[in-house]
Amino acid sequence: MYASWFQYPITRPYPFRWFTLVTIVGGVILAVIFSLINLASSGFYLNTIFTDDPNGTLSAPTPWFMKPPFNWESNLDVKCQPRLLSVGDRFFASSLGFQYEVKAITLLNADDAGTKRSLPSVAYLDNTLDDCFLSKLKFNLEKEDKSTSTSSWLSWTSSMTTTASCILVTDSGAMSLSLGVEYVADTAHEYMYVLEDNRTTHASVWWGTRLLNAYFTGVLQVMSQTRLENDDDSGYWVRAALDYTRTEVNSMDIRSPSFFNLSGWFLASTGDRPDNGVPELPYLDEHPKNFASPVVSEALHHARLLHSLVALDLGSCKSPNLLLNEEGLKYAISAPDDPNRQSGGLLYSYPWNSGIANRFASIPYAGTRGDDHLVPLNESYTALRSLTGKIGCKNATIVSQYICSVPQRKSTGTMLLAILIADLVFLQAAWKILNWVAEGMLPKDNAQVRMCEGCVAAHYQQVQMEKLSEDGKRASTFEEARPDDGSTAQLIDRSGQSEQENHH
Repeated sequence: MYASWFQYPITRPYPFRWFTLVTIVGGVILAVIFSLINLASSGFYLNTIFTDDPNGTLSAPTPWFMKPPFNWESNLDVKCQPRLLSVGDRFFASSLGFQYEVKAITLLNADDAGTKRSLPSVAYLDNTLDDCFLSKLKFNLEKEDKSTSTSSWLSWTSSMTTTASCILVTDSGAMSLSLGVEYVADTAHEYMYVLEDNRTTHASVWWGTRLLNAYFTGVLQVMSQTRLENDDDSGYWVRAALDYTRTEVNSMDIRSPSFFNLSGWFLASTGDRPDNGVPELPYLDEHPKNFASPVVSEALHHARLLHSLVALDLGSCKSPNLLLNEEGLKYAISAPDDPNRQSGGLLYSYPWNSGIANRFASIPYAGTRGDDHLVPLNESYTALRSLTGKIGCKNATIVSQYICSVPQRKSTGTMLLAILIADLVFLQAAWKILNWVAEGMLPKDNAQVRMCEGCVAAHYQQVQMEKLSEDGKRASTFEEARPDDGSTAQLIDRSGQSEQENHH
């Protein structure tokens, strides 16, 4: 018979009653366990996705088959790449209101001495903005026609510089963000400086933007009607600058005259300019006849409204705000401490629907824009509050898209094939180990345990044949003796006699 180079093993059954049961039951159990383990290691891969909620992606529940003891590796952990927030970047908050530009990033408590350090950028991963407020609002007012006669708000223009401040807690520490607010004041009943002002879902923003435009137009109208002194010889104002800066004292009353610090200057058409500048707000609050009081009072209420809108948009729900409850909203509409809006004030006597007053004495009806359907400002709460949604605030983050790697299941065919191949490898290893254990339990002093089943049978037959041969030889040494009298025959052992004869 031809003998190949390759060989095959000759096997025989194990002599243990428990071996078959252990092999079948253990094999099934191990197949299930190995399949679960291989499901995580071979059935998934990391897929790259874009998401606007990385924290939700990172905090998603981990499937049970990807936890120990089924999976001890971290190669399928969810990972998200942070955004690099740099000075000069523009962004929207998740409330979708104003657009902001990062002016400065400062690391607070950079060392044990509590010093601050400016940074060009910071890693940002959807962190919540904290303690946001309007830090500064600067009015730059200018009369376009430069005439000395009284005019209206149409003759005035204004540019604004608005700055907000926020605290951002990151893995590198607490950061202070200085933000420029992209706010272009408008006298028309248009509110394009915010992205979302839905009256149902963003009711606070809806009210705030309408009131903001009305009171901004009021600032221009008051400027057009006031002069340096209360006589006809003094010139009318042609330019002014008013800076409202949030006080460092943690005042929680936005209605207080000391909530903002004030600085600025006025220039009259005659070239005159008040020597002492603009008095402080508490002084003007007590002296309403001062030359600066009408304009400063109207601009102060505008600053309160803008502060409320910015804090609301940046998710600073604990910051002083006029747009978070019904009482504050009524105050925001009526401005009871603004002398211009009270009886005898500069803005009180105008018919609300006149061509001049409809911009500062009314707001558009719910669901409309422009001048077609207006509601008097002092009647707006009663007429429109039921048509708008719940006012309130929620935390805000910076809107951005993040790249995340998340586990993705392979196609069914690929996953089953990968699991099957891995299971076969593990089961083969388990079978090998079981064979080693069983072979180690075989008796060492029995040479037959190392022989194949056929060899053992052949050896047994040979032994039997040898035994039969020996028995035949013994039978041939006996002779049958039959007596002549017919009695029972007897077997006579001749072997002894033969030996004796041979001996003799």
